Amino acid sequence: METTRLEAFFSSTWLAATSKSSEGLDSDDQETLEEFKSWEDIQSRLISDLSPSISLVQPALGHLREFIQFFESKLGPKLDASIIWGTLACLLQISSEDAAVQEKLPRMVKSLAHKAEAFNGICRHAPVISNNMKEACFDMQIQLLDFFSSSIKRIHDANEGGPYFGTPVQYIERRYATTNQELGEAVARVEKLIGINLVSQPRFPQARGADNTVSKCLMLPHTRLTRCFDRLDVFDDLDRVLGPATRDSPFRSVALYGLGGVDKSSVALSYMEARYKDNTYDICLWVRGEKTTSLRQSFTDIALRLKLPGAQQQTPDDNLILVQDWFQSTGRSWLLVYDNVESYETLMPYWPSSNKGRVIITTRNHSLAFEPCSEGVQVVSWDAMTGSQFLVWLLKKNIGRDLETENDSALILSERLSGHALAIQHMAGLIHRFRFSIHDFMTMYLKNPRALHQRGELQALFDFSFKSLDEDSNALLGVISYLMPDEIQQEVFRIKDNQQPPDELLFCADDFTFLDVLGKLAEMSLVNRDLDTKTLSTHRLIQTQFRYFLTAEQRQRSFNNAVALIADVFPSENPSNAQMYEVWQACNRYLQHVISLRDFFVEERKLTKTFKPNWRFCDLLRRCARYLLESFSLQDLEVTCTVNMAAVELLDSCLEREDLSGTILSHQAQMAECLGEGEKAVRLNKEEYDLRLLKPSQNRELLCYTSSNLGYCSNTANDHTAALEWFDKSREWWGSEAGFPPQILMNRARCLVYLGEYKEAKELLDTFFAQIGEAQTVSWAVLAYGYFVQGVLHKHQREFESAERYFIEAQNAWLKGNQTRNHPFNGGCMYNIAASCLGQGKVEAAIKHIRDSMKVTKFQEKNMPAEHARNLFKLSEALLQDGHHGSTEEAIALREEAEAILKRRDAHITDASTDDAYDRLISISWR
Repeated sequence: METTRLEAFFSSTWLAATSKSSEGLDSDDQETLEEFKSWEDIQSRLISDLSPSISLVQPALGHLREFIQFFESKLGPKLDASIIWGTLACLLQISSEDAAVQEKLPRMVKSLAHKAEAFNGICRHAPVISNNMKEACFDMQIQLLDFFSSSIKRIHDANEGGPYFGTPVQYIERRYATTNQELGEAVARVEKLIGINLVSQPRFPQARGADNTVSKCLMLPHTRLTRCFDRLDVFDDLDRVLGPATRDSPFRSVALYGLGGVDKSSVALSYMEARYKDNTYDICLWVRGEKTTSLRQSFTDIALRLKLPGAQQQTPDDNLILVQDWFQSTGRSWLLVYDNVESYETLMPYWPSSNKGRVIITTRNHSLAFEPCSEGVQVVSWDAMTGSQFLVWLLKKNIGRDLETENDSALILSERLSGHALAIQHMAGLIHRFRFSIHDFMTMYLKNPRALHQRGELQALFDFSFKSLDEDSNALLGVISYLMPDEIQQEVFRIKDNQQPPDELLFCADDFTFLDVLGKLAEMSLVNRDLDTKTLSTHRLIQTQFRYFLTAEQRQRSFNNAVALIADVFPSENPSNAQMYEVWQACNRYLQHVISLRDFFVEERKLTKTFKPNWRFCDLLRRCARYLLESFSLQDLEVTCTVNMAAVELLDSCLEREDLSGTILSHQAQMAECLGEGEKAVRLNKEEYDLRLLKPSQNRELLCYTSSNLGYCSNTANDHTAALEWFDKSREWWGSEAGFPPQILMNRARCLVYLGEYKEAKELLDTFFAQIGEAQTVSWAVLAYGYFVQGVLHKHQREFESAERYFIEAQNAWLKGNQTRNHPFNGGCMYNIAASCLGQGKVEAAIKHIRDSMKVTKFQEKNMPAEHARNLFKLSEALLQDGHHGSTEEAIALREEAEAILKRRDAHITDASTDDAYDRLISISWR
């Protein structure tokens, strides 16, 4: 349809839709429509008056505002969308009349607004606004209006005894599910038409060919779960929500929610296996979704399992992008299961960015059924009869001859446990372990009804089980209760000849004794063991119940034992340079257990103020922080440093406290420096320096390194004169002894470059590379940084050809050793290669390299906006020199976006027209 006729259609149809919606509203609603006609009206006169739960929608309304502005400005001259704001305001106000609606409405509105945000993202990147995009926008607007107005009517009708079946919240949930799916399909349709990736993450082209590598794949959890029993009704619900997996069917998702231990994971696994076997899906993947570390590792496992080109064990951020790209580009039908998801915020960075495929979430968090999922299916405990049948099914070989008595006993036990799947499974383990009949176990179990009543059936059952453990089994389960439950490597318990394990774990030194203890726990269904992967797992509910069972003193010992085992397998820094670049893979393997110990420590301190850390725990967190810093996992690094600083304050030894506090301050300073916060980094490093300076026995080597850190942090703070003074101080602390660290020479040389002392900088760099050449082992990271500084020197001297060569050498050294493409250093290399090309007049090459760099900086934009703004600014410069049609318009838009991002980063900036305006806010290491 031509544009003129299309605009006329929009105008007439919208008028009819708004009239119909208005007619169904009462007089009070009509007044609200008149009062609230814009985003500003809601912001100024409504949000502050709403309950805190409803006011949570405020941030998402900005996306809706942009979407409505597009609707009114791009679809025709006569479109007035003020009724959207009016109906939304009315719905938010009257939702307080129904507590259930008030609880769930905010997430629904936010989810719908995020669909509008996705559409906005397409518009911002689309070269032209096509009629197809306008039609999709119009359809989405109609859907929003219909959802808001029909929900208002349903709430009113409930108060007036209307003809609807079910409660208002049930009706609104159904309407929401339909609307959310319709909006998602509209966005997917537009995305498919113009071929734009919605997500802000870079995509690596090499993943495109991955679909030719793996055509069938069933990726199961590392340890086997109990087979699902009698959940065909849930299977039917999943089939209904997910629908047929045809090539053109849109993306769909469902949350399997319910209490802990009701069999959600087993249902999801059995469903996934069944649909893989009947060829509904070509690829079925299992993701451990409880924490960021487990999600990161799961996506790495997926990338390696699918054999995606470029996938590496030590590059989780890159692997995430490769998998996301595969979701988008593959022609295979796929199903993804996120198991044990705890929160929306943790999950979303790993949510598929595809417009096709299927996702199942297992969770205790019902709200995930609304966002990000389009619908939820509840998994409930069995009725007493089904639970008894499950118990008998588990105990086929432990049933007494009197089948009627056994079945009756099973029914009584199932009733006592309320049909709880994990509890029944655990009970079966006890009966099997002690060779009871079901009736004999029931008789013994029910001997003390008062204890059962006081503690609750579930806790009483687990207490009964835990009391039967011998000393070694108790110690082993105690350790397991503090580790990440889904993937515990058996090698963690292997005691090496030079290690001295805690006394309670001496049995681990003998393989046969260890396996015997492990077998007892497995027989009682407390621990699972996969013979192929040598991996252990347990249920979170078992971990929790066992910790509750232990006394405070026993919990302390179990925690310390777990710390001792993980501390023995988690790598230490290279003693020659205090770095961990060479052992990243081993760090990543055990990272999830360190994070688990960190989080459990916080939890234990809330419960018991006498719970204390030991030095090994603090030192383990210190080593972990170093790895997180190098791998640029800043979110986990910040939490780890905060927890460790609090833990260090509880240590008995003053000397230990001072040493560890200094290291933590150093890590916090380096994190600030990475984010371009130079002044904060200098302040934190100065605290560390003063702390080490006040010690009676000064460690000159540590003071040397701390002074060097103050030097390059001062460079990032743009105080290059002070930086040089700190590098001089670093040399003084080292003294006249040989072996002065070459990386400090390199950092001093860079400082001299920024002071304009090019000759002295070159001499220092020559010395640096000479020392590197003589060294027996060379860190690829130090080598990469050295080449980068050499490039900076030539760039400052406007020797752009030489600068380009050295920046390429820096990138090659980085990728050869680390292969982390998403690290900001790699982005900085590509930016400087582009700037060097532009200095030589190689405009097309510069544009290519800047766009490559933007794939990295866009990924890191949230934490590091200045790097991305710098790329936009430089690309704008290059496009103005390009001369191709449309380049000028794009250059202007990029320049405006760059300046807007920069001013959000620093509101005091007045001039954003120079490279220096951006460079001043960027780490000196990749400036």
